[in-house]
Parts: sequence; structure tokens; C-alpha cells
Amino acid sequence: MSQFDKERETEVLVIGGGTSGVGAAVAAARAGARPIIVERYGFLGGVANVGLCLHTFHSSRAERIVAGLPWELIERMKALGGSTGPVWIENAHMKTTTPIDVETMKFVVQEMILESGGEILYHTSPLEVLMEGDDIRGVVVLSKGGRLLIRAKLVIDCTGDGDITTWAGGAFEKGRAGDAKMQRMSLVFKMGNVDVPRMFRDIGKGAAWAPLPESGERYPVWWSATLHKYADEVAREGLFLGTDEFWGNTVHARETNINASRLQGLDGTNADDLTKAEIEGKRQVFKLAEVLRKYVPGFEHGHIQATAPFIGVRETRRMIGEYQLTAEDCVSGRKFADGIAKVGYPIDIHDPTSGKTLFTPIGGEDGSYDIPYRCLLPVRVDQLLLAGRCISTTHEAMASSRTMVTGMMVGQAAGTAAALCVKAGARPRDLDPQRLRAELRRQNVHLDVGPVPGTEAERPLPAATA
Repeated sequence: MSQFDKERETEVLVIGGGTSGVGAAVAAARAGARPIIVERYGFLGGVANVGLCLHTFHSSRAERIVAGLPWELIERMKALGGSTGPVWIENAHMKTTTPIDVETMKFVVQEMILESGGEILYHTSPLEVLMEGDDIRGVVVLSKGGRLLIRAKLVIDCTGDGDITTWAGGAFEKGRAGDAKMQRMSLVFKMGNVDVPRMFRDIGKGAAWAPLPESGERYPVWWSATLHKYADEVAREGLFLGTDEFWGNTVHARETNINASRLQGLDGTNADDLTKAEIEGKRQVFKLAEVLRKYVPGFEHGHIQATAPFIGVRETRRMIGEYQLTAEDCVSGRKFADGIAKVGYPIDIHDPTSGKTLFTPIGGEDGSYDIPYRCLLPVRVDQLLLAGRCISTTHEAMASSRTMVTGMMVGQAAGTAAALCVKAGARPRDLDPQRLRAELRRQNVHLDVGPVPGTEAERPLPAATA
């Protein structure tokens, strides 16, 4: 009798339903494999659900370098009124960002997987792995129905924390060199009945003004602000932010998501620390909302509509792969013969000790760098691919590569590689990266130097003032 309550089989098993998992599942299905994607919550999109914009489709030169599945996602969301598309930011560390409506995103990514022929398994969490030597052969998951063994020809780890790879014996690092401290966590929240333009005129620092999808009204759909002018009041109220700058975004009038909480010294792979983060995060959210209502024009009648469904974790395990992406690779705009994604987002470190956020722009000939396929191949484990923020990077490089748009690009590459390997009966580390790159190009993924062809004159929505 089996030790499991049930058993199933699939060709490609994707664990984790964030943007990297979505990209992997859609790409694997469209390339002819049968994928199952396992997600512990009842929705897909991962960190995109916490109320953040998608960073970024553009290079440091403001040229669009991302196409493929992330661009398809935004086009579909725009058609439903769920995104403005990329917008130009004034006075900020990145050239563009892309505000989204979370509920629209949940629906669209779900439909993309189902339309492609993928299967979704919600409310299910990974528990342990099934190994034969160095080969992973499946993952045991836990749901209301008990323990389910899903056997697979190939597994893609999209857990963000590298859970599957770690359990399979893969090597990893945590935190920065020297003290292993990791970036801060944050709990994003949404406030309603807020006069956002009035708020911005009082404390705003940088913004992206664009027409709202519903009404066409010009609005600050992304903004940064500082409470510096209220420093005495903030100190008197005992509000802890680490710095006096925070950020927000929206695609709807009179509401805004806010990213401000600072949760330091915690480990996102430790349940006790995650619990502390959720508790302290909510305390910081309610205290900040109180301070904003009390002192900042535009917030007088605001109220908390929602807190994120889970704490936002920026960094945990970084798996060791056949190549480890470095900060120098990023800032120099390095290109690789086995490049599978182009990234223009800066190195963005939420410092574990000072509370400051440190940015380093991407240089090079076109303001972008490549992520090589080798970063998706964990050492010590076969029949397994990495996607998302747990790919093989240093602490500093991960601060650029961890974003959601990049995660979806890497997921598309991992899913495509998995399908090619299944068809050929090959191991991922034996796959010819040029064959993978050719297939990605067929899927409209942009891998060459410079902007996406045909977009040279394309610019994001122009900035405007209040």
C-alpha cells in the first residue's frame, strides 16, 4: 500500500504560483509539455498581490527591452482596464514602472495558464521531495485531501525561497557577505478615500502621472513621498519607518497602495520570524495610517481598505547554480552567450542595518544585462530548474534580478527549457542554450542588444505635473 493518500503524474511540475511560476507553467504548456502548477494560496501572482507595481519593462536608457509573456500579461490587463501600461517616472531610481490592479492580474494569469493547457492546484503546499540519486522524481504536497505524490519528469522551483532545491540537497547562500543579513521585509497596504493629488502636493517627491484606466483622469499612479517636513510629529508619535521616504501606486481614483513598513533582522524561511513580521507589519501599518490621517492633507478621511495577503519578503535563500550572477555583471551591463532574459532594473538594496534604500543603476551599451541560463541550473541536483528570486546570484545582484517582471521572464525560459528537455529526453544541464534561445525568440522574447525591435520610438506615457 502506498504511503501517500494519492499519486499523480505530469511532465513538468511547477512549485509556486508567483509571476515566475506563471511564466514557467504557461511557457511549458505552450511548448508542448503537460504542466501542473502548485500554489499554497487560492490565487496566482505571488508578490504581485501585495499591491506593488511591476518593475520594469525598460532599460536604464528608457528603452523597452522586455517582450514575451510579461508584455502579453500587460496587454491583456490593459484591455480589461486593469493597468495603465508602463509609465514614465520623474525623480526616481528607475525610468518606468507599470501600475496594475491586483484583482485583474489574478484573473488574467489564471486564464493564461488554463488557456495554454496547464493545470492549477490551489490550496496545496510542498512537503518533501522524491529523489533517485541526484535526480528529483517528484514532490510530495499536502492539501485537505492528505499527502499527494506528484511524479514529474522535470520540476521547476518557483518557491522564491528555493525550498524544493534545498530539500533536494542543493547548495545555497543567505544574505550579504560578512554577516549574512538579509534585506528588510515590508507589509504593503491600501488606503481608500484619499485625495492622492492633494497628498502629493504636500509631501510628494517623485511621481508618474498618467490617465486612469476607468476615467482618463490624469493622476499620480505611482509616487514617492517623504515625511521630512513632519519629522517632529513622526518622532512624537513613535512612528518607525527606517527612513522618512515611502512609496505608493494606484490605477483607481481616491485609493492608493502604500509601501512603507520596515521589518529588519528577520528570516523569511523561519516560521517564527514570519509570524513576527506579520504582527509587527500590521502594527506599523495602522500606526502610519493614523499619522497620515492626523497630519498629511489628503489623508484626513482615509481608511485602511486592505493589508497585503502576506508579508513581502525580499530575500532568503539564493541557490548556487552553474553560474552565479554578480553585481559587476549587472552594473556593467554584461551580455552572455546563454542569456535568457534582459534586465534594466537597478540594484535596489533595502539595507538590513541602516534602514536606507540604496540604488545602483545598470550601465553597459544598452542599459541592461543578461541573466544566463546557467543561473537556472542548481548544483548537486538534476531534473530541476530554478526561476524567480532564488536563482543563482550574489546578494547584490539578487537586489536587481528579484523583481516580478524579471521573474516572469526567467520563468518563461525555465518552462520552455523544461518542455524541450521532456521532448528530447534530455537533462536541463545538457540542453543546448542556443536551442533554448531560438525557441524563446520564436515566443517573441527579446534577447538582443538594444530595444525590442519596432519600439525604438516608443515611449511610456508622458509625465505631467499636478
